Amino acid sequence: MNQEVGRRRRLLIAAAAVMIITLVALFLLGSVLFTLGLSVVIAYVLLPLVRVLERGIPWRHDRPGLARGIAIGVLYLGLLAIVAGVLVLMVPPTIEQGRKFAAEFPTFFDSARMTLEGWLARYSEQVPAEVRDRIEETVSQAGGFMGDAAGRVVTRTWGVITGSFSLALGLATAPVLVFYLMKDSGKIRDSLSAPFPKALQPYLRDILDMAERVLGGYIRGQIFLGLVVGVVVTIGLLAMGVPFALVLGIIAGITELVPVVGPWIGAIAGILVTLATEPHLLPWVALLYLAVQLLENTLLVPRIQGDSLNLHPVAIILTIVVASNYFGLWGIILGPPLVALFKEIFVWFVREWNRPPETPASDTMSGDGAETEAEGADPGDV
Repeated sequence: MNQEVGRRRRLLIAAAAVMIITLVALFLLGSVLFTLGLSVVIAYVLLPLVRVLERGIPWRHDRPGLARGIAIGVLYLGLLAIVAGVLVLMVPPTIEQGRKFAAEFPTFFDSARMTLEGWLARYSEQVPAEVRDRIEETVSQAGGFMGDAAGRVVTRTWGVITGSFSLALGLATAPVLVFYLMKDSGKIRDSLSAPFPKALQPYLRDILDMAERVLGGYIRGQIFLGLVVGVVVTIGLLAMGVPFALVLGIIAGITELVPVVGPWIGAIAGILVTLATEPHLLPWVALLYLAVQLLENTLLVPRIQGDSLNLHPVAIILTIVVASNYFGLWGIILGPPLVALFKEIFVWFVREWNRPPETPASDTMSGDGAETEAEGADPGDV
């Protein structure tokens, strides 16, 4: 075997070993590193805004560190003003609706069932009794399955969050962590590969580039889509006079974070409340949810995310089912992008493993990251 190929393959194996060991360590320390992980996600979301603000500082090239710090400070002040406005205008009615929603939620199923039974009674002469019994049994089993699944998700999620007694302290330090993650993102990124041999560092940087592209882009896109869907659904339900519009809009925005199946879960909550409270509005509520999803999938998703996951819907659904069983809500949200990242790393690994020896290793070893640096990319990128 050519010496260059053998050396490259040994480095690839070493890079894969480093990645696997890192993943195992993160899994074992998952609850302890909850605050750090949350801070990294927030930093990924806010970093593009920081770069935009940073471009408005004329002396940013002479004092890049100070310019980055000022941009982050301005962003923090803006976010503080937005949060204060939301707290004053939105939180009190949302809390009141949430309290009533939680108190009346157990009765929604009975009310919705009575509404459906009233509609079905008109056609009961045309439907044989055996068929009706079979349908009711199937619906009951489906409801029990969904309830059990939701219970497991909540239990797993709560276990991950409360696994560390220092959670409150960690959340209090999250703003400081986010500040330094954004301010020194370039140094932190370089320091992750610095302890390893120089020959191995380009391969590790390739993996970091893929993680930033897949995870960072996906998380930012999902959060933006969740905000858009939540606002549009809230406005639409308020316009139609549907009760608990704020709560249902928040549910729609949160469930939007779950790919493929999340939007339908949010729609089920809205339809259930409509059936229980304002059944005559059901066609319009269903049309609202359908229109939001069609517009989102047609206009927003292709522009915001493109093919960031590049996974078949069946693979995404299987990932959600498995990840929710072990990691709760975090597995539902982060499972699909992690699987997409592993797929991309695997493709990259196979391509590098089979790359012919005629290609100089220095040309492709650092991939897109080296090309970006050569074009003068922002050294503060995560």
